[in-house]
Amino acid sequence: MKLYDILDRDPRTARLVNNGQARIDSVDEELRAELEDFVSDGQFGQAVERVIERFLGNLSASRQESVWISGFYGSGKSHLLKMLTHFWVNTTFKDGSTARNLIRGGLPDAINEQLRELDTEVKRSGKVPVAVAGTMLGGNDRVRETILSIILKSCGWPIQYPQAQFCFWLREQGILEKVQSSVESAGRDWLKELNNLYVSPFIAKALIEADSGFATDEQAAHQILINQYPQSISDITTAQFTDAVKKALSQDEQLPLTLIVLDEVQQYINVDNERSAIFTEVAEALQTQFESKVMLVGAGQSALSAGTHALMWLRDRFRITFELADSDVNAVTRKVLLQKKTSAKPDIEIIFETHAGEIARHLEGTKISVKPEDIRTRIEDYPLLPTRRRFWEACFQAADRAGSQSQLRSQLRILHDSLHEISEANLGKVIPASDLFDALSAELVNTGVLLNELNTRIQSLNDGTPEGRLRKEICGLVFLIGKLPREAGIDLGIRSNAITLADLMISDITKDSGPFRNHVAETLNELATESTLMKIEDEYRLQTTEGAEWNRKFRERQTILLQNEPHISTLRDNLFASRIQEVVSGVKLNQGAAKIRRNISLHTGDEPPHSEQESIVVWLRDAWSCSEKDVLADARRMGQGDPVLHVYLPHNDPDGLKARIIEAEAAKQVLDHYGSTTTPEGNEAHESMNSRLLGAENLRDEIILTIVRSSKIFQGGGNEIYEDELAEKIQKGADASLARLFPRFDEADHNSWHVALKQAKEGNDQPFVIIGWDDATENHPVSKEVLNVVGVGARGNEVQKNLKVKPFGWSQDAIDAVLIALHCNGHLRATKNGQHLAPGRLDQAGVKLAEFRPESVRLTTTQRIELRGLFEKIGVTTKSGEEETRSAEFLETVKQLAIQSGGESPLPPPADISLIENLSRLAGAEQLAAIHADKTVLEKNIEDWSRLEKRRKTREPLWQMAASFAKHAEGLKVLDEVAPELEAIKEQRALLENVDPVAPLLGKLGTALRDKLNEMTAQLKLETQGVVAQLAADSTWQQLDSEDQEKIIVGVKLIAPDTPSTADDEKLKAALDATNLNSWQHQIQAVPTLVQQALSQAAQKLKEKKNIVTTTITVARGTLDSEEAVQQWLSEHAQKLKEAITKGSIIIQ
Repeated sequence: MKLYDILDRDPRTARLVNNGQARIDSVDEELRAELEDFVSDGQFGQAVERVIERFLGNLSASRQESVWISGFYGSGKSHLLKMLTHFWVNTTFKDGSTARNLIRGGLPDAINEQLRELDTEVKRSGKVPVAVAGTMLGGNDRVRETILSIILKSCGWPIQYPQAQFCFWLREQGILEKVQSSVESAGRDWLKELNNLYVSPFIAKALIEADSGFATDEQAAHQILINQYPQSISDITTAQFTDAVKKALSQDEQLPLTLIVLDEVQQYINVDNERSAIFTEVAEALQTQFESKVMLVGAGQSALSAGTHALMWLRDRFRITFELADSDVNAVTRKVLLQKKTSAKPDIEIIFETHAGEIARHLEGTKISVKPEDIRTRIEDYPLLPTRRRFWEACFQAADRAGSQSQLRSQLRILHDSLHEISEANLGKVIPASDLFDALSAELVNTGVLLNELNTRIQSLNDGTPEGRLRKEICGLVFLIGKLPREAGIDLGIRSNAITLADLMISDITKDSGPFRNHVAETLNELATESTLMKIEDEYRLQTTEGAEWNRKFRERQTILLQNEPHISTLRDNLFASRIQEVVSGVKLNQGAAKIRRNISLHTGDEPPHSEQESIVVWLRDAWSCSEKDVLADARRMGQGDPVLHVYLPHNDPDGLKARIIEAEAAKQVLDHYGSTTTPEGNEAHESMNSRLLGAENLRDEIILTIVRSSKIFQGGGNEIYEDELAEKIQKGADASLARLFPRFDEADHNSWHVALKQAKEGNDQPFVIIGWDDATENHPVSKEVLNVVGVGARGNEVQKNLKVKPFGWSQDAIDAVLIALHCNGHLRATKNGQHLAPGRLDQAGVKLAEFRPESVRLTTTQRIELRGLFEKIGVTTKSGEEETRSAEFLETVKQLAIQSGGESPLPPPADISLIENLSRLAGAEQLAAIHADKTVLEKNIEDWSRLEKRRKTREPLWQMAASFAKHAEGLKVLDEVAPELEAIKEQRALLENVDPVAPLLGKLGTALRDKLNEMTAQLKLETQGVVAQLAADSTWQQLDSEDQEKIIVGVKLIAPDTPSTADDEKLKAALDATNLNSWQHQIQAVPTLVQQALSQAAQKLKEKKNIVTTTITVARGTLDSEEAVQQWLSEHAQKLKEAITKGSIIIQ
């Protein structure tokens, strides 16, 4: 059975439309074939569905979204874009077929549903939909004009901006068709003639014929066109672009539903930030200024998140993204080229099952080797093996260079050509991977991926013979493999060796591959011998002319280095030291429960390390410089207490190590000699030599690793340390050596020193209980050593420095906690910048710069407890360690208490505070000791003064009340009894005596005042009631209504007063302060006068109402001493009254 027999599409005769590459603007037969082959499932179908769905969803929004479709060259990206535009407008063919119904098997329901909704919106708009498509190629920096030209061309307008503006003007004037028809009737092509707009006689003549007022003659018409539609030397503005697009799409401002597809946007922008910024601005305009009826679709080789910096600027404008995967390409190739006849599938399966062993070994050990899931697709892929498909995909990705160069041939084209080549072969024939180089080489040269000189050499290997073809195919594959990434994480593990190359080139899986594999290996050796290839370990690389020169220089360096043993010895020592340093750096030393971080360092050379070091020292020596006996002897000589670790590296493949060191150093020197390269050939040579360097270094390091694993390590005294790995040996030895380096470390080893420090700062009497120490603080071993280091005086950082180093190695928390605790309990005095620091005022941050001295006076814990109790008696709460801080407050409080216990008469004389003042002149522990010495006296004084101060608070207000009552009682009999007693209290300062002398006197005064006040209140009420009755009987008064009467009574205050509250002394005082007894007497005497005022106001009120004259008669006052005098007084007043009554009412006063 031949291969063409198993395929639906006979590769011998089947034509591949457009050579497998989609042209986004192609039509007719080519388009029909592409539509029939369109694979509408997978991401292709999802992209079509989602683009239309998102467009429809944003029609009513203020912004229409833009789409970015990415995929490497050959992924079918342009094919998808082309199909999308024709589905949008449902392109109709001559036979009546449409783009949508040409799809074999029909479009999926989901796509059809979206297209039906699109058609509904098209009908609703009343406009024919528009699909604009074009490719952005070329070096034109006029971004807006480049995009506009694509839109203009798709809409049938001239692609140049001035000419398009001219045509828009013709349309507005209603003469476009007339002018165009006139030009075409003269035998001229309208669009081509527009290229000569400024000089064309046909256009000028047609203009004048259509509009006689446009110009007087053709020359004038040309000048007007030049002036009105000039050629610009720069790009148009975004506003001009927007206006032109709207005019191109519609003449009545009603926009059609429009899809604008721009292919190769990434290739056009490349790394140009300015192009990217302008393109972003155009996208923003299309999204926001076209009523959401225009959707922009851009395309490139990279996802926006993985492209150049310039490309990433587009991310905010292109929110809808699709990245075409290998699976999409696979689906297309399987349907278009590799579709199998159902009848042939069992035969193909038999071939795979029969020769599974051969297939399974292909690319074994790499990341693209045979996989279990291949069984699902191997029949669909045949005659392309799954391993080779993955190899091709990897090569496409590596050679594509993110689309920054021109387009590579699509996978469809390559696969079609390969199928055509082997179509007549029997079943079992497979496509060799080397076909890829034949298909790509020309484009790889064009894009700069493959040097022309190198390609020429590879192609020239094919002399027309089978051997020549094999040589060329091998070198082509070597080149492609060399382009695959080698970085960690993405290295596929494919190397150009005989096994891999044969795996990729075997062309018939039914035959024994042994002879062919041997032939490939022999050919590789020949190519290396003649310097076409160069062998680096077990891998082959292509050799350029410049690379050969680099190789010659490498051999020279090798020869020189081979004769320079001292230099090789230095390099070897440095390598050993570097490797051991890596191990040492990985060792983490944390000593004891406190987990104090310790240092470990490497020492090399024959001289022993210095004993003053504060780290664990690893002394490295090797068999090239001394023997194992020498190392062991030194370890024993330095003794059991020595912390140094002795590492010995034995001999292991010394010749191989030397060869690898020389090879790596020679390659390095060559790279340094040539430095950076600027030519493609130089870059290739540099890459090859660098590969040689890395290979030599890897082998060299493997030997060193073996030596290191065989190393021995001895403790001081000569004991060998046994563990599996050197790192474990060093870790174990270093942990043990810490006890030798810091023999007194255990005295302060605890993980709670930070808590002890906090408790010491807070004044805890026993801050070290938390670390298991319940004895006196000063008796702790660390405290004793701290006091010893402080001596007569030392700065905190000096104490820290002395106790952090061997033989102690104590933690800073431990040292600081002890310093703060000794300061708080009075064993140390601390100052900072000459200022005394009271206990409790020193924190850990201040320890370093504080000056410490031993305290001359020291108080016991019991004494401090007693002092805190004394302070508490007067309300000065004191925590442990705060005694010195609180002592000043205590003395001041006692002093104020003494002051409050006496004062001016009638208080007793002020207390004697000389003791307090003397104590206040002292400071620190000396002051505390003095306070403790006078503790009994102070306690007695506090008790007495507190009692007096308490009496003063209660009696002083009573005294002040009694004094106030005495003033109000002037003229009362009770004052005669009380006043002498009050004076005696004052003179004798008797206010605070045991028996209260004031309260009885205050009671007598209060009673008398209360009685008198009540008496006068009752009298005033009686008087008021009498005169109110008198008013009621007056004829004038009776003529007023009750409202006027009430107003007058209130106005003259002829109202009986309320009885003031005198329930307690405070209220009595308040009543008397408001109205004293004299004021009450005056109010009683004023009542008659108030009656006259009321009558006078009543008469005035009547006068105002009746317009009656009221006369006021003032009665003469005096003494009448006889009857005659009485008669005369009556006669005089009778005359006055008679005269007045004739005028109106009389008011007598």
